[in-house]
Amino acid sequence: MASKTMSLDGISRKIFGEKYKEIIEWCIKREKPDKYNAIPKGRVANVYVIIEPLSRLIIRHEQETTDVTTIPTYLGISVPAILNTKFQSGAVRRQMLSLLHEWFDRNGKVKSEELKIDSYTCVMRPYMERTRERQIPEAFEGYCGECPNCLIFGYAVQEGAGYNVKSRVEGDMYVAPVPEDKCVISVTFNAIDDIAKTTYRPELPETRRRGALYEFRMIEVGTPFVGKLALRDMTIAELLLTLLALARTTRVGGRTTHFGEVKVHIPAILFSKYEIGGGYEVATRILGKGEYVEKALTLEDAMNEVTEYVKKFESQGILVLDRGLGDKLRGLTQEEVDTVVLQAWKDVLVLKESLDMFVGKLSKEKRKK
Repeated sequence: MASKTMSLDGISRKIFGEKYKEIIEWCIKREKPDKYNAIPKGRVANVYVIIEPLSRLIIRHEQETTDVTTIPTYLGISVPAILNTKFQSGAVRRQMLSLLHEWFDRNGKVKSEELKIDSYTCVMRPYMERTRERQIPEAFEGYCGECPNCLIFGYAVQEGAGYNVKSRVEGDMYVAPVPEDKCVISVTFNAIDDIAKTTYRPELPETRRRGALYEFRMIEVGTPFVGKLALRDMTIAELLLTLLALARTTRVGGRTTHFGEVKVHIPAILFSKYEIGGGYEVATRILGKGEYVEKALTLEDAMNEVTEYVKKFESQGILVLDRGLGDKLRGLTQEEVDTVVLQAWKDVLVLKESLDMFVGKLSKEKRKK
């Protein structure tokens, strides 16, 4: 156990640099089941994020017919935005699930001896209502409720089937501090006709034309989005695992088979007692300068602006400024990733048992009343 602790310390040092001991001390310690582990501890890691599109993006949300979601600002400028439901639930959480399944499939002996788990079928799928016509148990029923994905991002159960767990990752709106008319373009595509197998040819008579032209409004490559995630009450292993899933997220938005490739940068993390700042505030601060209304905002410009913005909160906690933090996370070796995953899984199993104890305690108190 000592060697594994040292290994986790070494990974923390590799990621956070000279402040790693302060951060380890700041993180939650959860060594054995205890009902008090279920009580919020007020530890918030404010993770400031820049999403850099490496290809054009289609960002649409529920009940929207447009291909790019835009929001107004008090400056009278509309800008593109990515809602957290699209990024956190649709991309980061899936990345963590993929990471966990890959680890589980490779580590048969470890999962049995260290975690006492023989099967793992956690997937992002809502529970389906059981009917009399379909009594056969399904192999995949949704969230398992006992893995890092479930105990970090939260899950809900059917009524009467237990208790829900709230997500300890709370997201922000990711805002592009660039006017809509400067970073959104319209692209026309030519669809193939299913019968004739030809594309649209405008020079032919109308009766002989096949296929169709259609258009997407898309966010141009290189348009930076700024935002923040609040990670609450995490152990050092849970923190590293969540940051790793965030850094490894590579696609977001619609039609990701063809579009939506991104690179996630983490220029700053503020370890504090409460949530501080947000993407909208950073974006309007940048737009308010007027400097980038005509001049293109580069990734380097966005990094500088986020760094300058976060520095004013330095007295509120432990501030880590490192533009290469995302690359450091992506550069972890397989052995280092395995160490993080195993310890994070152990930590959430302790939390799950602690939650069971806490809920059991509440149930007894209710029965007494």
